[in-house]
Amino acid sequence: TLNPVASSRNPRCSPMGLSLLILLPLSVAFNLDVENPAVYTGPNGSYFGYSLDFYMSDSSVSIIVGAPKANTSQPNIREGGSVFYCPWSLSQSQCSSIEFDRQGNLNMTLNDTVHQGEFKSHQWFGATVRVHEDSVLACAPLYSWRAKQDIPLADTTGSCFLSVKNFTDFVEYAPCRTEFHEEKGQGYCQGGFSADFTQKGKVVLGGPGSYFWQGQVITAVKQEIVKAYYPGYFLTSVKGQMQTKQIKEIAIDDNYMGYSVAMGSYYGYVVAATDINNDGMTDLLVGAPMFMVRDSDGRLEELGRVYVYMQNGPLDLTPQIPHLTGTQMFARFGSSITPLGDLNQDGYNDVAISCPFGGENKQGLVLIYNGHAGGLREKPSQVIAGQWASTSALPASFGYALRGGKDLDNNGYPDLIVGAFGADAAVLYRSRPIVNTSATLTVYPTMINPEEKVCTISRGNETLHVSWYVCHLVSARIYCIPVQLDRLKQQQKGAVRRAQFLETQLPALQRTLTVPKGTKVCSDTKIYLRDEKDFRDKLSPIFIALNFSLNPQAAADRYGLRPILNYQTAELIEQKAQILLDCGEDNICVPDLKLSVHGDRKEVYMGDDNSLTLTLNAKNDGGGAYEAELYVVLPPEADYSGIARNNESLAQLTCSYETENQTRYLSCDLGNPMKSGTSLWAGLRFTVPRLKDTHKFVQFDLQIRSKNENNSQSEVVPYKLEVVVRSDVILQGVSRPDKIFFPPPNWKLTKNVMVEQDVGPSVQHTYELVNNGPSRISHTLLQLKCPMRLQSNRFIYPVEVTTEGPVNCTTHNILQQSSTEQPPVREHHIEKRETHKGELSHVDCWTLKCNVGLLERGTSAILHVRSRIWAETFMENPYKTFILECLASYKVEKMPYAILPKVTPSGMVTPVVWNKPDSTYAVPLWIIILAILAGLLLLALLIYVLYKLGFFKRTPYGTAMEKAQLKPQAASEA
Repeated sequence: TLNPVASSRNPRCSPMGLSLLILLPLSVAFNLDVENPAVYTGPNGSYFGYSLDFYMSDSSVSIIVGAPKANTSQPNIREGGSVFYCPWSLSQSQCSSIEFDRQGNLNMTLNDTVHQGEFKSHQWFGATVRVHEDSVLACAPLYSWRAKQDIPLADTTGSCFLSVKNFTDFVEYAPCRTEFHEEKGQGYCQGGFSADFTQKGKVVLGGPGSYFWQGQVITAVKQEIVKAYYPGYFLTSVKGQMQTKQIKEIAIDDNYMGYSVAMGSYYGYVVAATDINNDGMTDLLVGAPMFMVRDSDGRLEELGRVYVYMQNGPLDLTPQIPHLTGTQMFARFGSSITPLGDLNQDGYNDVAISCPFGGENKQGLVLIYNGHAGGLREKPSQVIAGQWASTSALPASFGYALRGGKDLDNNGYPDLIVGAFGADAAVLYRSRPIVNTSATLTVYPTMINPEEKVCTISRGNETLHVSWYVCHLVSARIYCIPVQLDRLKQQQKGAVRRAQFLETQLPALQRTLTVPKGTKVCSDTKIYLRDEKDFRDKLSPIFIALNFSLNPQAAADRYGLRPILNYQTAELIEQKAQILLDCGEDNICVPDLKLSVHGDRKEVYMGDDNSLTLTLNAKNDGGGAYEAELYVVLPPEADYSGIARNNESLAQLTCSYETENQTRYLSCDLGNPMKSGTSLWAGLRFTVPRLKDTHKFVQFDLQIRSKNENNSQSEVVPYKLEVVVRSDVILQGVSRPDKIFFPPPNWKLTKNVMVEQDVGPSVQHTYELVNNGPSRISHTLLQLKCPMRLQSNRFIYPVEVTTEGPVNCTTHNILQQSSTEQPPVREHHIEKRETHKGELSHVDCWTLKCNVGLLERGTSAILHVRSRIWAETFMENPYKTFILECLASYKVEKMPYAILPKVTPSGMVTPVVWNKPDSTYAVPLWIIILAILAGLLLLALLIYVLYKLGFFKRTPYGTAMEKAQLKPQAASEA
């Protein structure tokens, strides 16, 4: 039981207890010790580990390992094969070869000639090894001998040797070495290809090549084999021996079970029998290591399969569905199967199945499957991997041979030996004793009230505390019991644990308990809840997690093995407590969150930083929203600048700017809780500098989020900005000089214009096209029109065009046209003085067109046009003032964006050149005299009027101002 209450100034103490009940051995098979296996090795290249078995006598325990390609001391025999005896002990002594056969090949006489009678080189002696009590059977299925014929012929009959009485007697047993030779008889019998002992010790041999490869089974009693053996002679028969014979007339149904299996799957490559479901009847397992299935694309994959048949009655076998199928291609699942006995002591036998070429490096795998009342479980409880990676020369073939069901160290749990003939090794895995435990954890009360504070942590700091206790009932064991508070917070980055142990003021505590057999032991301590200001999460439960394990420092048994907890035991036990909220009796708050957003702009411009202020209103019309945050997802084009501070009515939010999975977002605290009835106004500032013309809109997504379970979020409010292309373009022009006076100084009229200076004074027009942005301009047409002539009067003569910046003008035609024109002969006459303005619609003009290239924001293009004024034209009319205007215009033709501008910029400017006379106009004399007389008459009339009004009369006394004394003014301070 666990009792959290609250924290702050006066925490209240409540007990928290934990009950842990541990009982002894009951588990599933996962307990084979893979960390400290016993590894036996044989001669290199001997295929040591091709076959193996346990050998347990009254005085010792050991394993027997076959090495079918080993060399022995037999004369003139090459790679005849051998069987090794490997005693087991903690010191792990070396393996030694057993001398089953000390003599070489026997000879035989045919037609008075001695011939080699048998061929033991490469006979693969030790390919099959089986043990029964004190007897060992080892076979050489490739053993050959010469039949009694004039033509030399060797038949591969196979041969076995039987050792009895703990290796005191060795006898040969070759039941296929008979007069029935060649393929029609037993010439290719390969006796001993498979072999075994029955429960009563009878020898059973398989001869798959007899009688045109129909095969046969041969049985004999051990005692009769020993009696019939006579050294130096070829054995022909054994009393009581039973052999299946070739039957010609009677059809043999060798598929009597009626099960259909895919061709080429190697169904029956290995067969094992054991009582899986503990019903007293032996069940059957059949391996098909090359079984293939189709994948999702219809392609065949070789995975291997093991068929399990449950026996309901005598030879009444029912297949268990689904069958066990491998998971790795070409791993040869089902190459070897061995019963393990009751590996976990649960009352059901377990089975080991191998994948000799499984694993990431083809090192080989052995899978442990558990029996139960319904048959064999579909998933392995333990997978053992070989320690030798596959090489290009030869895979280790770990698991090619398996043998189990024997308790080598006598600890009550059967052990397993695995052969890896590719590595010339055999590995012994011993089973660890299994311990079953159970535990319970109860929390009371389940609701923590933060206002109740009754425990004192330190002076002036009072908070909640709770108690817990652990109870055990088991045989004598030592347990490590770590307890963690707020365990889920440990897995969250930056999370704060809300509870701690009063004893250590840490969120974790570990204790070691020794539990005597048959007793119940309890332990308790206190925990407290931290102050509310130290954490934000008030909604999620506080999980109290207890994890217990056997003490790894506990003493091992006399063979160096330590027990292991049942893996089905719930080693992690946890309960939870809830913080009391102001949410009613059910302690569930359902907020009603609403959000509205307003911005100070609706458009953003390509090329600009585009400052943006979003003003938002966050409301909660429901229950309290805990850990409420404003969540703003920024588009890739935008950056966060800060909160708006220019308005006192806006709340000053605390925001964090983060990036997660390339998504940038802003989270701002709205309160914990954001209470019911809250209406909050706030402002956020952004810039949008990285606009792309591939998107016509930029969107911010805003939402209020809380940690409440129900109705925890507001609707997502999108705020869209239209991406606009806009440029502010200015065309400005100036004329230097802007006024010209005629006649020009140092200029003389000539009849024939020979040089440029003969035309008249020089004038330079300068035009500047400026892009004030924010967007760029890729192409602009700039056009200049200037007056050239009016009838026979010439005005402006263009001389030179120069540019600055990305400007390209076509000037050849203009300058050529101007240079080829000659001044016409005109009549000289004086007109009335007027001001004439040259309008382009009434005069002939010359036109200059220029193409302006890319203009970035803040850049410009400049056009300089140097001209000469036709002085002769203006000297003919000396009493007139003329205004000459050149019209410059531009039009933006193209902007480098996929988005088209709403308005294409264009405009014009008209620089002016003034022309006026530089001498006074001659006025007739009579007009001057008449003007003087009129002025004198007006003056006399004015004096008369003033006289009548008394303007010229003086007063007899002085005015106050006249009598006042003039005093100096006081000096002002600096």
